[in-house]
Amino acid sequence: MKKIFLTLSIGSFVAFSSLSQKKNVTDAAMIMNKYNPMMGLEPAKKSVNEAKGFIDLAAVNAETAEDMKMHLYRGMVYYALIEVAGMEAMTGKTPDTAAMRTYEEISKVSFKKVLNDPKKSKTRDALDFINQRVDMFFSMGVQAYNTKSFEQATQVFLGAYTVNKFIDEECKSEKCMDAYTNTTLSLNYACDSLLGVKEFSKASELANTVLEQMPNNIDVYITLININLQKGDAVSAEKYLNKALAIDPMNKQLYYVLGTSYIDLKQNERAEESLKKALEIDPNYTEAQYQLGAHLVNWAGDLQTQAGELNYKDPRVAELDKKANEILLRGSQVLEKYVEKNPNDKTVLEILFKTYYRLGDTEKAAQFKKRADAIK
Repeated sequence: MKKIFLTLSIGSFVAFSSLSQKKNVTDAAMIMNKYNPMMGLEPAKKSVNEAKGFIDLAAVNAETAEDMKMHLYRGMVYYALIEVAGMEAMTGKTPDTAAMRTYEEISKVSFKKVLNDPKKSKTRDALDFINQRVDMFFSMGVQAYNTKSFEQATQVFLGAYTVNKFIDEECKSEKCMDAYTNTTLSLNYACDSLLGVKEFSKASELANTVLEQMPNNIDVYITLININLQKGDAVSAEKYLNKALAIDPMNKQLYYVLGTSYIDLKQNERAEESLKKALEIDPNYTEAQYQLGAHLVNWAGDLQTQAGELNYKDPRVAELDKKANEILLRGSQVLEKYVEKNPNDKTVLEILFKTYYRLGDTEKAAQFKKRADAIK
């Protein structure tokens, strides 16, 4: 009888222990099923921390460590910890970024296990939990964009992108790609507005926030290059250019944007060099051909204007005229290549006519005038 009683006692203890561990998962689930960030900061924080206590116990116990229900709610709890930390940050509290990174890693690991579970028993629950939040961010982003609140639109579309990555790490879904594209588009508009009022620091901070989450986004690098050029920091602009080229060394657009930015800043030599590099990557890059040709013609014109403002006996007049003609010839050669691909661009044909006439090549000038006049 003692042996039977002892056996029953041990069996009962094992069963009770197993039920106790499963109860930790159930208790965490009950709390999270009632959790809503809209309940307010303190109630939300209290609920999440209670749920964390239960789910942490279940996560280290052999009975429940690989249970899909445990991983589902562990993913939810640790995501909610980030959510609450974000709410606290809005009150002025400095977030613990190291802790938030840990929460993110744990949450993603658990959600990944749920998504990769062959039985898919909790997959729909995980998708619904994250998609609900993604949809909320996306809706806020559209509303902000439509009201031209581009800084806010950038931040909330970025929120949609980063939250979606909890279940779509490689950003393969249409929803994630849309969030990625809309973040970039909103950032461009936001930075254009900020640069217009010379808010360089604010523009740089916003762009770097996006870059942190999208480290391979070439468009963000282009924005940062432009920001730094506009504020006169060529060193930082070159730093971002080199980082972007390390990702995509054959990206002609990088050099094109750099070149056009240098044109705006009247850094003529650098503009020519950058646009020529774009054409080295793609000799048929018509936008760069047009931009480089027009830049050289305008640069030559500026030099001739400078010469005209000097006394005609000044020796610098001859030097400026000589340099202007050399630059003008380079520009005409580039534009000739452009019109090979765009033979009906009347504006460029007229520029070539005037350019060769100025250079004294009357034969070529006549050819381009005839072609321009033939276009109605």
